[in-house]
Amino acid sequence: MSALSAEELEGRLNAHRELMIDMLAAMIGGEVTITQFLQRLRDDATFKDNEEDPGVMPGEGFAIENATARELRSILEAARARAAADKG
Repeated sequence: MSALSAEELEGRLNAHRELMIDMLAAMIGGEVTITQFLQRLRDDATFKDNEEDPGVMPGEGFAIENATARELRSILEAARARAAADKG
């Protein structure tokens, strides 16, 4: 595995931290907040990678946000796969 850039590492760590905070808050709040949490997770995972102008080099902040979104998408996809396996 290749070394991660500082931006990639920060983005991935941010994703895990935010996910953990949101998940615990949803669990504390009950069924309504769990539903809201799942919707926020879906929304956060849709951050796009510089689609509006592909010729522009992304800045550090954008790189961190993009890494965060990729990590959230990866976690969400794994969770969906596990949930589907548990049902079947």
